[in-house]
Amino acid sequence: MPTNPHSFMSESDPASQGEKNKGYALTWVYKFGYSTAPIIQLLLGHAGMSWTAGAVDGGWVRRTSVTARERIKLITLTSKGLAWVEERRDEIFKYPEVEPHRISPVTVWHNLLAQRITIHCVRTGEAAGFRTERQEASKSRRGEKKPDVVLITKARERIGVEIELNNKWDQRFDEFVSSTISALSPSPDGAAARFQKFIVFTTSPALASRYAAAFQPDAPLRIWRNVSKSDYVLDRTVKVPEWVRDRVEFRVITDTGKLRSRPAKDGASESDS
Repeated sequence: MPTNPHSFMSESDPASQGEKNKGYALTWVYKFGYSTAPIIQLLLGHAGMSWTAGAVDGGWVRRTSVTARERIKLITLTSKGLAWVEERRDEIFKYPEVEPHRISPVTVWHNLLAQRITIHCVRTGEAAGFRTERQEASKSRRGEKKPDVVLITKARERIGVEIELNNKWDQRFDEFVSSTISALSPSPDGAAARFQKFIVFTTSPALASRYAAAFQPDAPLRIWRNVSKSDYVLDRTVKVPEWVRDRVEFRVITDTGKLRSRPAKDGASESDS
């Protein structure tokens, strides 16, 4: 994915440019499941709104209204659009959103924020590419955090991105911390860690501070053990390793994905210029 919006205007022939834009936009929707016209506009860096309208008229995508905090019109692939994408890919996976009623409104806001953050990180050069949660679904190891997006740097480092909009508590919170540390650690069989860093994005400064404190060196971390299909018991308490502090970062964002501030190492918030 190019970092410069002008990369999307590199073709002198309008028809060739149209095919290039279609490839970027339809593949984006395929990877994330759905998107919106404003995000497609942000992705293409120019007349994305008119492109989306044309794609709807051409039968490549459809609009579906969903209530997620507010009424949103989601863009999903039609059967025609899905076939076009899959004919051009080496890696394919299930695309249930071809039937838009399958989309859960609960996850919509979370997914759209992940898309905005991904575009921002690639545009600014923080990442050279990315992989979505569904692309990574078959690669995660047991007990490891499955990030919402994986950013790939120019040095081929893998950064896990987590969008946290609501506080986790008790066992779920402890498992968030332990599974993130596991994903940053080599596996017991000696395989290299799958991620070199995690960035947690949230709209809540209080959540960012609370989570940051849990990743501080020597912070107590409760480890839970599964004793039945749905029951867990506290197994033991360990301490967070020293090295974790430099591998997990927290960023506070607005509802539109713009950076507000970044919590300091001690959990206090410091403004980002």
